[in-house]
Amino acid sequence: MNGPAGGAVVIGVDDGLLRTPVLDAAVAAAHRLGREVHLIHGHGPAEDGAVRQDDAGLRAEAYLRRTAPGLEVRRTCAEGEEPAETLVVAAEGAALLVLGDRSRRLGSEAGRTTDEVMIRAGCPVLVVGEYREVPGAPRRHAVVVGVDDSAHGRVVLDRALDAAEMLGCPVEAIRICEDVLPVEGGLLRREVDAGDLAEAHGELDAVVRSTAGRSLPVTTRAVADRPARALLEAGRGADLIVVGHRADDGARPPRLGSTARAVLAAAPCPVLVVGPTAGSVGSVAPPGGAERSGVRG
Repeated sequence: MNGPAGGAVVIGVDDGLLRTPVLDAAVAAAHRLGREVHLIHGHGPAEDGAVRQDDAGLRAEAYLRRTAPGLEVRRTCAEGEEPAETLVVAAEGAALLVLGDRSRRLGSEAGRTTDEVMIRAGCPVLVVGEYREVPGAPRRHAVVVGVDDSAHGRVVLDRALDAAEMLGCPVEAIRICEDVLPVEGGLLRREVDAGDLAEAHGELDAVVRSTAGRSLPVTTRAVADRPARALLEAGRGADLIVVGHRADDGARPPRLGSTARAVLAAAPCPVLVVGPTAGSVGSVAPPGGAERSGVRG
């Protein structure tokens, strides 16, 4: 591993029902990384000045100690602090931050907090939502990653390879040629021909070849589609989708870019979000000597 020495797996817990899939994901990652779990329970102050009982945090800690007795667990109760700020600070130097995202489709405050944390976190963020099975989608052992032509695209690919190495599964890397372009007042459909796809596929193959030394298979393909739709389609039945993000700085307050938000809203599996400041963090993986190829899927 090349992550920070002693960097914990941090997990955010709020009040309400215990989200065991989120806790299980943190435990699995901590075991694979050989790290401790740092449980953060954030909530506002008690009403009328009453003493607030850290019930949700205690229940989460008890679950972790019961299901993973050999794992080192520490808990922090952050009463009266902004949940996003608490999680961002806790994630400094962490190996991984694990969050639930149960209420994103409802546009709740929880979803906005998750967005803010992902924008600011200095480590990769594994988002474990309440996913719906896609009817007829065959299960397969794979990590799906979207790799664009930016410098950050290489970082996102590296994080996907880290996760896949720990899971022992292949990577499916996708370069997306957008079939629409944003213009003032709407979208303009773009013609993507075979030459465009061949060029994009060749560029993606070159990026994959530059990651020499990874002992797992990687298949590559280029598709003409909208980025979120292509990743969601490719992620049907997979173990994990890995997506990079660059915050939409035009929004106030800043928010995740449209692709990351759309993938998180409808993902059929956990999503590893790699922000612009997460490139130096080491291997991560969610729960659950090969030749690298450039085969189109």
